[in-house]
Amino acid sequence: MPVVVDADLDDAAVDALVAAADRLEPGTDGPLLVVQTSGSSARPRAVVRTERSWDASLEPFTRVVGLGPDDVVWAPGALSATLTLFAAWHALGTGLPLLATGRWRGVGACGPAVARATVVQCVPAVLADVLEAHDAGMLPALRTAVVAGAATPQRLRDRARAAGLRLVEYYGAAELSFVAVDADGAGLRPFPGAEVEVRDGLVHVRSPYVALGYLDPDDAGPLRRDADGWCTVGDRGRTTHGRLEVAGRAGDAVTVGGHTVVAADVEAALRDVPGVAEVACVGEPHARLGERVVLAVQAEPGTDPVPALREAARRALPPAARPVRYVVLSELPRTTGGKVARAALREVVTRAGRGGGRGTSRPGRVGAPRPPVR
Repeated sequence: MPVVVDADLDDAAVDALVAAADRLEPGTDGPLLVVQTSGSSARPRAVVRTERSWDASLEPFTRVVGLGPDDVVWAPGALSATLTLFAAWHALGTGLPLLATGRWRGVGACGPAVARATVVQCVPAVLADVLEAHDAGMLPALRTAVVAGAATPQRLRDRARAAGLRLVEYYGAAELSFVAVDADGAGLRPFPGAEVEVRDGLVHVRSPYVALGYLDPDDAGPLRRDADGWCTVGDRGRTTHGRLEVAGRAGDAVTVGGHTVVAADVEAALRDVPGVAEVACVGEPHARLGERVVLAVQAEPGTDPVPALREAARRALPPAARPVRYVVLSELPRTTGGKVARAALREVVTRAGRGGGRGTSRPGRVGAPRPPVR
């Protein structure tokens, strides 16, 4: 049985996963596959799914993205990330040429073959670098970008449109696979073959693409399934005029003096402030309030967006949701799949704030250097 794991796992952890997978009983729906969740908010989990659950989405994905026999698919990122792994699975399953360039180190580190790529599948943070390289003439064949894993800032959408690229965004999870897709900029709608409902503020899906569960039967992961086959991983959302709006994982919230502040709401209000490359909201412990809101900021080169962020927060957010500190980082810590590693980020902002007081912290370089585009 294939078991896909992060290369950073130690040998003992890998051996334990493989041994657990070997103990699984063969299913009636064909071969099984074990993949990892991203681990952006907690430890990564091993998810068991049938190969058929991914094969079922090959044709709908081809149709939604508009892929043809002349396309060359570029899948930057670690194959332990389900976004990258599915991109490779799809290309190999449909006979398209695949460029799998490994963990992201910048376009310049991917080799000359990426100049042939017509379609890239990546997280929004990587798309920013891809667009910069495209503007520099390094990716002359690129025509489509497929993004997932995090909300795509409006400025990236505008840059992609200005560059003449088609942008396709989808929402899903390692446990759920495809839930909804925005193929035309009009908003997320159910992915073909998926039924989507919002119940009590949580996104639920019923589809042939959902995983069987977790490798560890005692794992209290977020996947929940009812008797009718409806599943959720606890992502908050709402529907407006038939479009799905996803507001992040319900557990990614900060409790400030009894007020629940959802991180995704803060990020949505502030991510498009001029000078901001990316923001991430986390909580830091506070003796009286329980927690306080802190915003980690990755700024565009040569800019200081903090004053504008403060003003935007004052206009757009209620008092409990306004960040008390802005921690400016050269890079946000990330999982191997390119998502913001929130658990690691909380440690970073807590360390940065040990000096006490309100204001702006600039703890310097965090994580790997950002490779230049050459």
